[in-house]
Amino acid sequence: MSRESSDAAQPAAWDYDRLVQVADRHGTPAQVLDVRRLDRAADHLREALNALTRPARAYYSVKTNYLPYLCRRLAGHGMGADVVSGYEMEAALAAGFPASKMVFNGPVKYEDEMAAALRHGVRINIDAEHEIEAVERMAAETGRTVEVGLRISPGIPVSTSSDPSYRAQAERAARRTRFGWPAGSPQLVRLVERIADCPHLSLTAVHAHLSTQILHHDLMLAALERVLDEAGALHRRFGLSEVNIGGGFGVPGIRRPRSGPLSALWSLQGGDPAQGEEPVLDLASLLSDVDKLMQDRNLDGVPLACEPGRWLVSDAMVLVTRVMSRKELPEANWLILDGGHNMAPWAGTGEVHRLVPVGRAFSPVSRNWSVAGPLCYENDIHATAADLPEDVAVGDLLCLHDTGAYSLGRSNNFIRTRGPVVALDGDREEVVWRAETTADVFHLADPEGQATTARTSP
Repeated sequence: MSRESSDAAQPAAWDYDRLVQVADRHGTPAQVLDVRRLDRAADHLREALNALTRPARAYYSVKTNYLPYLCRRLAGHGMGADVVSGYEMEAALAAGFPASKMVFNGPVKYEDEMAAALRHGVRINIDAEHEIEAVERMAAETGRTVEVGLRISPGIPVSTSSDPSYRAQAERAARRTRFGWPAGSPQLVRLVERIADCPHLSLTAVHAHLSTQILHHDLMLAALERVLDEAGALHRRFGLSEVNIGGGFGVPGIRRPRSGPLSALWSLQGGDPAQGEEPVLDLASLLSDVDKLMQDRNLDGVPLACEPGRWLVSDAMVLVTRVMSRKELPEANWLILDGGHNMAPWAGTGEVHRLVPVGRAFSPVSRNWSVAGPLCYENDIHATAADLPEDVAVGDLLCLHDTGAYSLGRSNNFIRTRGPVVALDGDREEVVWRAETTADVFHLADPEGQATTARTSP
């Protein structure tokens, strides 16, 4: 098995007949969660962590999908939780994630959120300098010493492309990231010294989160080497109890554009800036190599942690949506669906997901279709060029794959209300997030229950 091949058996195919039944019972658009697929991903992750030479743990990234039913399921697998806001912390605690297995990350942490974290015993990973003073003051008020982590950024990209302009953009973005503190920088030294000077703080963890949808093993490993160099030095001084490499592990079910200005110019001139085949990240292999790098830096015995989100949930959900309009135009053939950017909010970012027509036998002859959602919004587009049967018609169902990550939490009610989430657990079927109503959309308006009177100028 190659370094960038799949680290788990190919998942079983979706039961499309079952999805048609869900659409008939609950309408469209509807998100469908296959709980058994989620369980398999959690089992594969546990196996990869158990194969390492050191203690290892996983914090589920709650921002990826905060569906309570899903979170409770992952908490049942013994995972911890990575939260980046106070309300995510509340949701994670309510779902059954123990506070002792929780970390509070993110570039902005309000004082009441940090106070809640300290009260529950959730470790805070320092990202902003003022957090040091705030946490020290709160800890001093309780008369105890609290453990904190420090977020470090390596400053080198973890994605690449045949387009040199994309690579230049990625390198600049990695150097300019607002998350964490640059490895090897005087700013990082200053932060470490500030923490060391606080009598009620104990620096026990290093944290990094490099990007999202990372596919290149060697690039991620090279970036983590810089983080681990810093971790080794901090361990010798303070004695670390965790090195957390974050998440962002890519999945094979989606594709993101990795093109820059040169590709755009080439397209305008009639060129074909086609991207090459992308690798599939082998997470077990990556974790094993990180384990070895930690040994090389005398971090033996220091637990390794990671924060998977997309890797766990992406393939566990699909969006079932119906064709509402078919337009054959001189410059494009359009299929317009009832599920769009409101249900799949990454639709306008160029991210490509697999679309499969379901519910009947279709023509073996295909056509190039542009596929859009229902919103009166230019970027509500699932695909500009999807190879689908030529006879896809109004009323047909399409299955949009890999919608488990960054769908529910980032969904919205722009123009259209959101549909339900239906969970399948073997033969069991349950609505675990009901469809949104007009009353839901406007329930925050006029909170005192008084009619709003329009005012005119005197």
